[in-house]
Amino acid sequence: MNTGSHFNVLAYVVSGIVYFLVGWLWYSNALFAKQWTKETGVHMGQGQGRATVVLPMVGQLVSTFLYTLGISMVVMLGNFADVKGALVAAASIIGFFVLPVNSGTLFFRNKPLLFCIDSGYQAVGAIVLALILALWK
Repeated sequence: MNTGSHFNVLAYVVSGIVYFLVGWLWYSNALFAKQWTKETGVHMGQGQGRATVVLPMVGQLVSTFLYTLGISMVVMLGNFADVKGALVAAASIIGFFVLPVNSGTLFFRNKPLLFCIDSGYQAVGAIVLALILALWK
């Protein structure tokens, strides 16, 4: 991902998997599952059939790879190949996309904690993805 014109499929797939795993940890009981559940009212897996849990996870996996593709494009088109470049790419994505897209949760639903949890995941993910994609040799 460091030439400005080369799409590295392996870096893309690995970073997408890493981002999905960051989400698994982020929304686990070890971090923010209880707060997220309280804020959303969504209880994954409780009293639901297996299909009701699998479908959202598959949808999230597809979304994960779309987000990864977007960050890949920013890193590739910006020709970012170092830590500084990766952080510039991630900061741009966070400031211009992550925070504005999630702002409805804050402004219309008045859920600052949910805004922080969801935006925090996407922000940390953007940093991790940009670093992996920019530094992959």
